Amino acid sequence: MIDVAVIGAGPTGSAAAKRCAEHGLETVILEKKRLPRDKVCSGMIIGRLAHALILREFGKIPRTVLSRPPQLNGYKFHTPDMDNQTGPTLDFSIPLTWRRNLDFWMTEKALVQGVQIRQGAKVTGIMKNEQGFRISYERDRERHVVEARFVIGADGGTSMVRKFLYPQLKVSFAQAYEECHQGSLELDPRYFHWFYLRKAFPGGFAIHQKDGLIVLEFGGTGGVPKERVKWAKNYLTTNYAFDQSKEPVWRGACAVARLVGGLVSGTFLPAGGNVLLAGEAGGFVLPITGEGIGTCLKSGLMAADSIAQAIKSGHPADRIYLNEIRAIITAIKEYSLWLSKIEVATKGSSDLLRETLAGAHQASLKMF
Repeated sequence: MIDVAVIGAGPTGSAAAKRCAEHGLETVILEKKRLPRDKVCSGMIIGRLAHALILREFGKIPRTVLSRPPQLNGYKFHTPDMDNQTGPTLDFSIPLTWRRNLDFWMTEKALVQGVQIRQGAKVTGIMKNEQGFRISYERDRERHVVEARFVIGADGGTSMVRKFLYPQLKVSFAQAYEECHQGSLELDPRYFHWFYLRKAFPGGFAIHQKDGLIVLEFGGTGGVPKERVKWAKNYLTTNYAFDQSKEPVWRGACAVARLVGGLVSGTFLPAGGNVLLAGEAGGFVLPITGEGIGTCLKSGLMAADSIAQAIKSGHPADRIYLNEIRAIITAIKEYSLWLSKIEVATKGSSDLLRETLAGAHQASLKMF
């Protein structure tokens, strides 16, 4: 019987496990993939919360972890289906990496603190018993079991831990889709470019360039229509010399759980007993921007601290955790007000839409 089982080895899981180990708790991470593993994500470190927590908990990101270029200078906003013009520019430093490298570096930091990690461990079931929880997983085609007093679910949008905690919960999903193409564009490579389509809002796409690759990113409710991907490539070919004759060197997709509404309304509680949900599993991803590293790290650290406090005080871990995360939820709730502002702006001019979108992104940078 160990103290804490953390499911998932992303930033949330690594931060939570590392903090648990620093509290003197025997901790294991169960990660279904082999590390390092690719992940659909821009790899941008955005916002002062993410910057501060990474520096404090893990240290300065090594140059070998960052991409080329190692940072972007900010955002540019476009509304290509309205007037083909570029809108406001937000200038701020964005450290840039690939998530496979960032996540692996964070996991190594957790290992140094004594955390165990079992890679290729796909969790297949969680059962509650008198001592805690019995977690079944498959690894190398063999079945294994680990028993733990506490469980932290940091296993993303399709969280197995969340399904155990709320088997009847109906979760809607969006999709994130990414393609990487060799080459470059006639588009300022120093910036991350947001292309918002009013006719398909909130659909659109985003672009950045690193390590000799063009990274195209799409998001959509329920899925990303092939027509939008085709439209985007045609638009880029016409305006920015994109060569769509070659197949992508990599493509991937993932499901994004839409839990923010339930989280801010209180109809979804990311904890129950000694099971705590952190990161995307608990809904801690910002709407509009889709940014989550900062809030996910924060929730993971709070989950670990709540467990340590529960052990010392004898109070339920979920009660402590739900109290600790109130400030995060309040901030996300206030930020969500930008959704209605953007909806109004989609009915106005292209300048109004771009300025409102820029305002929403600017507000996310200043959170916490």
